[in-house]
Order: sequence, then structure tokens, then C-alpha cells
Amino acid sequence: MTEETKCRTLMTKMQKYHLLFSILFCFLIQAGYAQNKYTVTEVPDPKASGSGYVSNPDVILSTAGVDSLNRTITDLEQKTKVEMAVVVVNDFDAAQEEYDFALQLFRQWGIGKSKADNGLLLFIAVDRKQYRFITGYGLEGLLPDAALKRIGDHFLIPAFKKGDYSKGVVSALSTIAAYLNQPGNRKELSQLLPPDTGLRNSWLWTIGSTILVIILFTVVFLGIKKKTPEISKSKAAAKTNGYDKTIGCGCGGLFMVFVAAGFIIGFTIGYDWVRSLDINIIPIVLYVVLSIMLLSRYLNAISVLRKTHQDDLNFNQAVKALNRSSVFYLVASPLILIAMLFEAYRRNRSASRFKPQLDSHDKEMSRVDRDQTAQAKSFLTKGQLKEEQLEVNHYDIWLSSDQAEHKIINYPGSNFDDFTVCPECNARTLGKQRLVTLKKATYTKEGEGKDIRICENCGYEEFIKAVVIAVLTRSNDSSSSDSGSSSSSSSSSSSSSSWGGGSSGGGGAGGSW
Repeated sequence: MTEETKCRTLMTKMQKYHLLFSILFCFLIQAGYAQNKYTVTEVPDPKASGSGYVSNPDVILSTAGVDSLNRTITDLEQKTKVEMAVVVVNDFDAAQEEYDFALQLFRQWGIGKSKADNGLLLFIAVDRKQYRFITGYGLEGLLPDAALKRIGDHFLIPAFKKGDYSKGVVSALSTIAAYLNQPGNRKELSQLLPPDTGLRNSWLWTIGSTILVIILFTVVFLGIKKKTPEISKSKAAAKTNGYDKTIGCGCGGLFMVFVAAGFIIGFTIGYDWVRSLDINIIPIVLYVVLSIMLLSRYLNAISVLRKTHQDDLNFNQAVKALNRSSVFYLVASPLILIAMLFEAYRRNRSASRFKPQLDSHDKEMSRVDRDQTAQAKSFLTKGQLKEEQLEVNHYDIWLSSDQAEHKIINYPGSNFDDFTVCPECNARTLGKQRLVTLKKATYTKEGEGKDIRICENCGYEEFIKAVVIAVLTRSNDSSSSDSGSSSSSSSSSSSSSSWGGGSSGGGGAGGSW
């Protein structure tokens, strides 16, 4: 076989393969188009996804066009309560006409406000070169079929013939929005809506409920204040107990939760949802905030009782009396019930502690009331008294009837785990490790310090290790200033996650290009 014959044979085979690949490619393209034929249930609802009013699944409209449409429709809805939707697809169910498909889609979504039926749908099928306006019952008077037909002929068809779908849709809907926003038309549209007594009643309910919440919490806060003993600021600051720690940790924890939630929301869904909040939520939010504050105030009252009563039995009885008189406060803050149950549990656990002890003659001994007498100083050491002051240990002193015998029994306090036994004085008053600065660090030199533990009773100092304090660094504010300068423009979208429940009788107009 000559070289020329071989080349001809090769060329013939290549032409056959080329034809085969071309047929296969066209088949795949056709199959791809067939997959884009939406049914009514398959058309993405922009309200459900929170993307606004425009369904653009085949990305026919530009991003700028979608943003412009969302802003226009949002502004129109805020001013007139009219709901408009735009749906642009390549193709849809071949068994349906564009009118039937658009009407069915309108009714399934419920475009427009319920009872006002003030919705408008613009449906466009690019491959079929067809568009269709569908109007709700309430808009048929302001937007008759002939007017919509003129808008389509003037704005949609010329732009669509050039392939500029975004320009055509934006121009058409901007014209409709401007027309509906005219004072006379806005007045007519307002008459479609039910009397706005709901909003007025909503404001009345909000204001009335807010005032009631404020009155309720004012009465409760004043009541707790009356039940809280007076205590000097120096005494309150000198003794920190478990209730103070709970208040501090709770406030700090809530602050961190709110800050974290703010960052998470800001970087995920944004803050547009704030504008959609109902005013009826104002008294609810106020109630929740004041309820948390009331719990803190209640714990503060117990903390003051703890600082007022050195005797644990008297403290338990004082808290019990406070709880009995505070049952009404549960209406204002159900959270107080948690604290009440905890206190009841604590009292039950310590109840056996106050049962009389027996002396060597099996006679009951009497317990020294630590709030009524200073006699305890003759039985307790300086270290034990310091432990009580630090809420490390509580000591019960029992005396026999003839006061010839006594017993001292200790019970762990709220700060028991914060201290250990001092090797010098044997009192459990050796504090936690802390850093003491010997030489402050500067921007050019390191500092010096030491980690130590100090006994609060005898002053013993336990050296742990020497510490080098790092050189100070100057913060660069310019780097952070640029971070807030950039912002991304997001389209104005609907404040609601669903349509208003409107209906249509099939009014509207359509055309092709």
C-alpha cells in the first residue's frame, strides 16, 4: 500500500470519528437542556432560601441585575405592601404552556398579601422566548392586561432580542414600581389591605406589656432590697464567698456568649434579620434580660446573708425565710427556682450537722451561736478564725451543760479548694500560686518576677520559681483600621421567609420575541 493510500484511509477514519463525536456531543448537549426543564415544584423559591424575590437558577440574570431587582421590590413592598416575584429559567415542563405554568407557580407560592391579593409575577422562559405577567386579584385594576402588554413590548422584547435579559427585566419592573408608588396608586393599594388596627393594637400591646414588665420588676427589686440586710462596703469587699463567684462567672459567661454569638451571626447570616423582628418581642426581650438581672440580685441577697451571719445555722434559717417570702418572685424570674432548689438541697445535706453532740456522759451538748457571742475566740486558734474569714472552713463549737467539755468540728467552706495547709502555721490558709513583679518590663528590657504562694494567716512565703517577664510591644493600630474599610454589597432581600399567601384569577399579559 502506497503512502498516499494510507493517508487517504487515515483521513477517512478521522472523518468518521469526528462525525461520531459530533453526534455524541449534540446528544449530550440536548440531554443537558432536557434536564433544565423545570416543573412547578422544582423552581427554586427565593423566599425559602432567603435570597430575595428573584429566582435565577440558570444564572441568566447578572448579579448586578438581581441585586437591583431585589432593592426595587423590597422598597416597593415596604411602601405599598405589594409583593413581586421574578422567575427566569431556560425552559420548563414541555407538557405545559407558559400561562398555565406561571399561574400555577403564582398560586403555589402565594405571591401577595393574604386577602389583599396584591402580588405580581414575571415569568420568563429563555429557550421558548416567552414571558408572562401574572397579577393577583387586587392588582388587576391598577395593572390591566393591556398596560402590562405595553410594558412587555416596550421594555422586555427589545432587550431580550439583544440577549440583555437583566436590562429588560430591571427596566420593566422599575417602571411598574414607579407607577405603583405614585401617591394616588399607593392610596388605592392601601385600601386593599385590611384596616391596620393590628399594628395599632400591636403597639398598644407592646407599650402596655412593657410598662407591666417594668412595674413588676420594680416591685420585685424593691422587695428583695428590703429583705437584704445592710452591710458596710468594706465588710462586703473583705469577704468573697461562693455566691459572689457565681455572680461573677455568670455575668462573664453571658458576656462571652453574647460576644461570640454576635461574631458568629455577623460572619454567617448577617444582621438583616434584625429589621424583620416584630415589635411584640420588645417586652419579651425586656422580661428575659430583667429576669437574668433579678437572679443575680437574688444571689447577691444570699451573699449578703452569708457575710452577715457567721453562724451557719442562722444563715440557713435566714435563706429559708428569704425563699419563703420570695415565692412571688418566681413570676418575675423562674430562674430563681434553680437557686431555691440548690439552697434547699444544701440545707438538707447539712441538717445532720446541727444535731446535738453528746459529751462523755452521753448528755446532749449545746452549740455555740457564733452570731451572738465572741466566746468562740477562746476555743479557736488564730489560724482557724482566719480560715473562717476566708470561707475555707466553718467550725461548730459544742459545749457540755457544765461547760467542762467542748468539741470543735470543722466543715469545708465555699473556698476550701482555693487554699492548702501552710507548713509554717498548719492552718489551711496558703493561697494559690501568683506572680509578683520585682522589676517591670519595658519596651527595651525584660522584667523580672517570681511565682509564689503566700499564707494569709502567718505571712509565710513559698517560692516556686523565678519568672522572666517579656518585653513590652507596641500595638499597631493601623493594621486593624484597614480591616473595617472593605465591605461587600449585598442585595436587599425580603425580610420574610415566605410569601404572603396571595392568590390570582389569571390576570396579566404575555408575549414572545
